[in-house]
Amino acid sequence: MFEAEIDAGILKECVEAVVAVIDEGKVRVSDDSLNLRAVDPSNVAMVTLQLQRDAFDSYQFSSDEGTELELGIDFPKLGGILGIGGKEQVLLSVDEYARKLNVQMGSLAYTVNLLDPSSLRKEPKVPELEFPVQVVIETEEFRRTIRAAEKIGEHILLGVEGDEFYMEVEGEMDKLRLGLRKEQLIHLTPGTLHSLFTLDYISAMSKGMSHAEHITLNLGMNYPLQIDFEIADGKGKVSYLLAPRVE
Repeated sequence: MFEAEIDAGILKECVEAVVAVIDEGKVRVSDDSLNLRAVDPSNVAMVTLQLQRDAFDSYQFSSDEGTELELGIDFPKLGGILGIGGKEQVLLSVDEYARKLNVQMGSLAYTVNLLDPSSLRKEPKVPELEFPVQVVIETEEFRRTIRAAEKIGEHILLGVEGDEFYMEVEGEMDKLRLGLRKEQLIHLTPGTLHSLFTLDYISAMSKGMSHAEHITLNLGMNYPLQIDFEIADGKGKVSYLLAPRVE
């Protein structure tokens, strides 16, 4: 059994963060949190989300022998419903036997078919990665640069040169470069490295982090990129992992 009440804005944050990478995914409901881990169909990007029970105004969960409840969710559909509902509190309840998710916002009540968890892609294992460099940057600075980069090219280089973090994109005619010194960032681990990424993926991810004040970029040399940020006023965490593009 699962019943919960949550602020609509917090739930929208979660959905926006997830749909930046996937459309369908398996949410695991436990006594203390909601968890999701999934990869995109191309196996290039992964999203991990954890939302603690104290992000909810009320949270009731029970199951046989303390096992988790698995919910297969169509996130664009859920996001569309939340967009109609406005700013009301959202009441969630699950009918396990009928595989239905009941969503109530004020006088609006929706019944959404849940997906069969066994039909969804298998949850990926989290790779053991060691990142030599960590950059903490204001989210809007990062997103502004990504919006500008979209007008220039298809790939973006993220790197560190000494005490400077840079983002660089080069097209057929134009080039864009953002360079930020250590004192202009919240945190920077000095180093010398860079990795190239497909801009479309980072652009989508940038939309999913719009509510976060700052993000943490974990970098290596020709290495995956891991982006971490908080949601729900620190009561939830999101992590994106993106494979590098190797020329």
